[in-house]
Amino acid sequence: MTVETTGAAGAAVITMTAEAGQEADHQMPLQLTCPNCGATDLVMEQGARFCEACGYGVDEPVTGEEEPSEFQDPKPCVSCGGTEIDAEGYCTDCGDLQPRRRDRMEVNLGVVAGISDRGLRHHRNEDSMALRPAVGLDGRNLVVAVVCDGVSTSERPDEASAAAVAAAAKLLLTAIAAGTPEPVAERVPEPAPAHVDPVETAVMQLQPEIETEPDGVAGAAGAAGAPVAIGPADLGLISRHAVADADRAVSDLARDADHGNPPACTYVSAIVGEEVTVAWLGDSRAYWLDERGTSRALTRDDAAEGSHAIEAWLGADSGAPEPHLARFTPDGPGVVLVCSDGLWNYVEKAADLAALALPAALTDPFDAAARLVRKALDSGGHDNITAVLVPYPVQAPAEGAGQTGASQQP
Repeated sequence: MTVETTGAAGAAVITMTAEAGQEADHQMPLQLTCPNCGATDLVMEQGARFCEACGYGVDEPVTGEEEPSEFQDPKPCVSCGGTEIDAEGYCTDCGDLQPRRRDRMEVNLGVVAGISDRGLRHHRNEDSMALRPAVGLDGRNLVVAVVCDGVSTSERPDEASAAAVAAAAKLLLTAIAAGTPEPVAERVPEPAPAHVDPVETAVMQLQPEIETEPDGVAGAAGAAGAPVAIGPADLGLISRHAVADADRAVSDLARDADHGNPPACTYVSAIVGEEVTVAWLGDSRAYWLDERGTSRALTRDDAAEGSHAIEAWLGADSGAPEPHLARFTPDGPGVVLVCSDGLWNYVEKAADLAALALPAALTDPFDAAARLVRKALDSGGHDNITAVLVPYPVQAPAEGAGQTGASQQP
């Protein structure tokens, strides 16, 4: 392990080198499952925009709230297993009303998967998620995952979380594809640095400030003015601006009729590539899970220990909060878990989460996410539950896999 000191405040960045034989080729084309037609030979390469099989836009974040595709089989009735559901949502066989789409949102892209469930006590799902693989200008593979949890005591918290994940994920994916945070930096003024005491663990370091290049924008352009591949500092800068966009999107939902209690939500995001960049506000969390005994939480709640009274959130009354930012490099294979408190309320320790999710999450993150959500439901399901899993290293297709499936035109 090597320790470097960077930044004006002298914040330490702990970098861990990968174990021998575990280093992945992050520039191999990324193979995933099309969320629209289910094609498994969809290959993400730089500039790819559409699935060749069905024309689905592969550069948009997926939330699980999308309209069902004509290519997808209808979901069976939750009561009797029947497949005939009428336009009003009732099973034509047994007559039971089926859950609303937001009650159970599922996304399985192969290289990343997530499930968001209403739980057993809430009348609606106030969590939201957005996820998508991306390819940088240098051909390196990244995965973006965002989870937001609506504040139940605010007005329309479900709308708040949905607006936040959509805005944040769109900005992150656009900036990564463009190869520069410059368009973002031009729109969002850089906030004055906020001092936060570093919180160090064995694999990561909280970084309240993200260093930029001497021109003030990290990696904004090459010598000829063309975009260049974004680096770790750029991802932190982009993450900061994504939080600002999400805060603005939630703030725009405020109405006079909210009686001083406008929509609000928490926020956590992870960008997973060669390194992992995490940003958060509130008590939604990110974890690193592995089988080597180094699983741990990567975030620190904006709340007093043992309390769910959060001290930072997104929304019109948030005060434009400065997000926490962290960056680390894992020392071998594992998974990044991004989740709401509906999961960690029941399974809080990273080692326990790892025991539930691994080793399945390394090759089948959707099945592992379902196992985590089921654990929370079986334990009481008092809150909405969201779990997104990103295997590390970001998986490339097996040798010899077909290299077709995504194109720049539908």
